[in-house]
Amino acid sequence: MAESITELKNDLQELETILASVTRANVRQIIVQSVSSLKSKVETLEAAKKAKDTAATNKPATESNTGKPVYNVKLTSYGWDESSKFVKIYVTVKNIEQVNNEQLAFETTEDSMKLIVQNHMDRNHTLHFLNLAYKIKPSESTCKVKAGNVVITLRKAEDGKTWGSITASKRKEKEIQDNKMDSNADTSDPSAGIMNMMKKMYDDGDDDMKRMIKKTWYETQQKQGGAGGAAGGMPGMPGMGGMPGMPGMPGGMGGMAGMPGMPDLGGMM
Repeated sequence: MAESITELKNDLQELETILASVTRANVRQIIVQSVSSLKSKVETLEAAKKAKDTAATNKPATESNTGKPVYNVKLTSYGWDESSKFVKIYVTVKNIEQVNNEQLAFETTEDSMKLIVQNHMDRNHTLHFLNLAYKIKPSESTCKVKAGNVVITLRKAEDGKTWGSITASKRKEKEIQDNKMDSNADTSDPSAGIMNMMKKMYDDGDDDMKRMIKKTWYETQQKQGGAGGAAGGMPGMPGMGGMPGMPGMPGGMGGMAGMPGMPDLGGMM
């Protein structure tokens, strides 16, 4: 194909040289049409060659440099953050120091992103998001090895749009959960929203978070008068009202009856 393109370009150059010296209108018109036809052929062949070269570059390797077969695996370890213009994804790959930018096959559309770390440790490592939370600008999105990670920078199509999640499904799931919490909140009681938030933090948290929340409630009660508590509820934290529905802790060590799912405090301290 390369030889064919070169020959056509030589023909084109010669015709353009001849065209410069032609004076008869009919002859000039014939040469102009030939020049136009050759240019179209050259452009078509060059586009086809470029597409072929790109496909060859982005095609995952099936055999490693050592001659071993290369397997495809999914990347699951990554972190992310966002600013008003960008979403950055930090992908963790074992022995990242051995990966160079030429091993990264990176593809984006307005709605999707795909990364393949090619032929690394006899693996093609793939991270693929089919439906991003919102649209991006593919031409301004990049991927490179940097600071111990593969760093993907997605340019938001809409500045200032807060994503909250990487994918559309996760974003919708979060919206449903938030709406459910709002609908269950007792708007007549300002402390109800705080109780819902604390319960969610407790339910979703790890062991350290659970211990911290239990310890905080316990210490707060001690500061506000110990076992007595407010009538019908546990005293609130400093600057907050009482928490209706959360009975006091008899003797300072009772269970937290007002928050379902929270285990007894006995023996914690």
